[in-house]
Amino acid sequence: MTKKIMVAAFVYKNKQKWFLEYLYEEFDIEHNKVFIFESLNHESKHIYTFYIEIGIDERINLRDYFNHALIIHKKRKTFYTINALNSLIEREHNLEKGNIVYKDWKIDWNNHEDQLIINSNNKLVLMDLIRVFY
Repeated sequence: MTKKIMVAAFVYKNKQKWFLEYLYEEFDIEHNKVFIFESLNHESKHIYTFYIEIGIDERINLRDYFNHALIIHKKRKTFYTINALNSLIEREHNLEKGNIVYKDWKIDWNNHEDQLIINSNNKLVLMDLIRVFY
């Protein structure tokens, strides 16, 4: 039995061909299963999103395979990490860090369409995404 994990990898634009071949050779991911985005936050890099499959009880250290990658989740047209979602809830609802039951708070996903929401250097970062087609 396996589970799918969604990954966002930050890849230099001039490494696209190499990276797509790497995904196919290492993980058997077809090129049409990889979605490429760009963001003004990372002008020299594209953001690649794709799923990898691992055993249900298996754990993966993404750093063993990718220099700059995150496990992400998707809600409609928004990509996010769990920690960043919690930071967004704190910000949007003016909550202090502490004993917060995050699932009790709602986010208006319409305000975050076409965004990647991550934490970087302990700060919430909302990146506007534009899909790239090759």
